[in-house]
Amino acid sequence: MRIMQILPRMEVGGVERGVLDLATYFKKTQAAGLDADIENIVISGGGRLIKELEKDGITHYELSVYKKSLFSLFLIPKLKKIINKEKINIIHARSRVPGWLSFFASRGKNACFVTTIHGIYKNKWSSEVMGWGKFVICPSRAVARHMKEKFFVPEEKIVIINRWVNLNKFKFTESSKRKQSNTIVSIGRISPSKGYEYLIEGFKKVIRQNPYLKLKIVGAPDQTKMDYFQHLKTLVNRFSLSHNVEFSGFRQDIENVLSEAKIAVSSSVIDEAFPRAVLEASACGIPIIATEVGGVSEIIENEINGIMVEPKNSEAIARAILRLTDDTTLADTIAQKGREKIEKMYSMEKSLKETAQVYKQALSLKRILAIKTSSLGDIILAIPSFKALKENFPEGKVSVLVLKKYASILYGCPYVDEIITLENDYKRLKNILSIAKDLRRHSFDYIIDLQNNRASHLISFLTFPQYSFGYLRKWGVLLTKHIRYIRNLDPLSSQEKILELIGIRIKEKKLTFWDIKTDVSEKIFGSEKNLIGINISASKRWLTKNWPVNHIKSLIELINKNLPAYKIVLLGDSDSKTTVTEIESTTIRASFNLCGKTNLQDLPSIIKKLQVFVTPDTATLHLAQALNVPTIGLFGPTDPSRHTVKSKNLYIICKELLCSFCYNPKCKLDKINLCMEKISAQEVFSQIKEITTLEKS
Repeated sequence: MRIMQILPRMEVGGVERGVLDLATYFKKTQAAGLDADIENIVISGGGRLIKELEKDGITHYELSVYKKSLFSLFLIPKLKKIINKEKINIIHARSRVPGWLSFFASRGKNACFVTTIHGIYKNKWSSEVMGWGKFVICPSRAVARHMKEKFFVPEEKIVIINRWVNLNKFKFTESSKRKQSNTIVSIGRISPSKGYEYLIEGFKKVIRQNPYLKLKIVGAPDQTKMDYFQHLKTLVNRFSLSHNVEFSGFRQDIENVLSEAKIAVSSSVIDEAFPRAVLEASACGIPIIATEVGGVSEIIENEINGIMVEPKNSEAIARAILRLTDDTTLADTIAQKGREKIEKMYSMEKSLKETAQVYKQALSLKRILAIKTSSLGDIILAIPSFKALKENFPEGKVSVLVLKKYASILYGCPYVDEIITLENDYKRLKNILSIAKDLRRHSFDYIIDLQNNRASHLISFLTFPQYSFGYLRKWGVLLTKHIRYIRNLDPLSSQEKILELIGIRIKEKKLTFWDIKTDVSEKIFGSEKNLIGINISASKRWLTKNWPVNHIKSLIELINKNLPAYKIVLLGDSDSKTTVTEIESTTIRASFNLCGKTNLQDLPSIIKKLQVFVTPDTATLHLAQALNVPTIGLFGPTDPSRHTVKSKNLYIICKELLCSFCYNPKCKLDKINLCMEKISAQEVFSQIKEITTLEKS
């Protein structure tokens, strides 16, 4: 497994030292044969720690991945070349600009994109990419909560891995040595977020009682905030602290700085993800005072392994320093408890093993989205494809994007892990942009576009999966992998052509459903077993698919007269009520009139109870066939070879005329609808009789 870590620079800081620790750890474990399948390379804009990487034999590529400029987009092709050359499996982004560049470089590549959140990002578009990782590593619960609440990152993607301390490097300082020290240290870059002005003001109050104490601020000034650094120097001079306060600048040997300290203070004023300086001070057995911000409260238990104070409260900082200098017993207890907690929860070996597990899980888990928004019949026809996806990726997650009004047909489907619903107006550009934005947060590896219309192709493209698959029609060029559309294929063969792009075949070319509860049908039909169902209409839009009402009446009469042991069940949506009224306006009656009285979720249970089902070309035909109910399909304007799957329980009746398979919702032959008119009630009844005779035999 080859990992590419990417960050702005390899200067000295918490993020950079974490990258170095991770790379060198896996290099050493690989050499020792402990984790021989993990190897790191690093990409950054250069910095002090490059020599450390090179010393440990870790490959480094220097690119300007830190520049916040549109010109940085030209680095994407270079990153793609590195991914190919180094055969990268995992891209681990640790900052936003490198995140954007490496995310798009990973599209269309067999390289998973993983992120680590190193700050409490503001809720704006520039930080969105850090939530698009296949897994989003958060160093604290506070960061995880922020990413869920502000960036809507799904819970299943978030992994909390604590920052770590190299306990071989940051050794425990004996109490006697600490007590001899008169140095208070605060470590971190000199930036307004660190709240150093409140620390300096608090320290002014401290030296009034203990003038021998020294405050050492260790860290390089933020080059974009030099005015702030000058302000701090001015404060020191104004408070006459020039002999007591020292700005030590950059120090690489933080472990030595801490070993000479009496107390460590973290005075941050903003929510920090998980300050490494607090961990390292505790590891060295230095009593820590910290402001209660961000992830700090997850490290420090007040007055147990540290003292917590309010941010921007110089008075509270002063009291805490004086308390620890005066109460050596409390200081010793905090020092000991701090080290114990670090050893238990924040060891480098523990955290890096957890990181390795994330890498392995990212490679093994596939998140797959199948797009099949409509219509209901097409969704039922797509179930074998959902099954094939689940069979080929048993540990993966299969999601289906479907119109909300059809979603209930998939409730309980064992081949679908998640149903994502759309409204009817999803094809509007504004809605497409919103849908894609939501889907991006799921970090799909594959999108299987079984809908193949302009909207679905655009959604597939804007969701930015690793790969998207479908037909080269409409806007199919937007898909990463596509094939030429073949018109005259049955539904399953047509879907299989797309699945073959990822090496999947549908094992059994037949419609399928799953075991369903029959509570609803038993409540309606009781113990009745001899039921013949008739679907009296296809759809309000497709009038040409409907079988004439007079033929339905004649069929009911034939059944009542010749098959008295059977009961008739009329099915249809709410739009078919007028047709039912017309049928029942005479003496003709069905035993069960369920038109407009059933919902989609109950329909499978009802159809499952039928011994025979008669229907025009509509969704219930495919549903009955999938439920293994003997089904008589009546076809006219549409070609059954393109819209059905051959099976022993499907009986097609179709009268081919010169105008057959016109695909016109309204008949152009003066509303005669001749193709359906030609299908006689006697012919349908003969087929019913044959089926019932076979069942009895």
